[in-house]
Amino acid sequence: MNSTDADKLIDLLIGEAVLSLLKERGSVTSGGLIERLRDMQTYETDPRRRETLATVIAEISSDTVAFKGRRTAQGRTEREGTLQSKQDNVVPLFGNGKPSDSKKIH
Repeated sequence: MNSTDADKLIDLLIGEAVLSLLKERGSVTSGGLIERLRDMQTYETDPRRRETLATVIAEISSDTVAFKGRRTAQGRTEREGTLQSKQDNVVPLFGNGKPSDSKKIH
């Protein structure tokens, strides 16, 4: 399996785990994700998927550079702007949230 196929499978498995957590209204945290991935690994019958699940679990558990270096949803490998701080992951979509002219409301 080449690296592109491996990345696609990793994305697919993480996506499946996150979706199942969201459907159950579970906590989408690293710990919750690891637990769900372990559950998936227990019941997985495909050897390639089981092996990939083990790799993903190890990467997330050890918080390795390989996991941190994965691209973001927008295709970037590093956080930009206010996302550089891990404490706040909420970013205003339309500027800084303040009107350009204090007298203009709309």
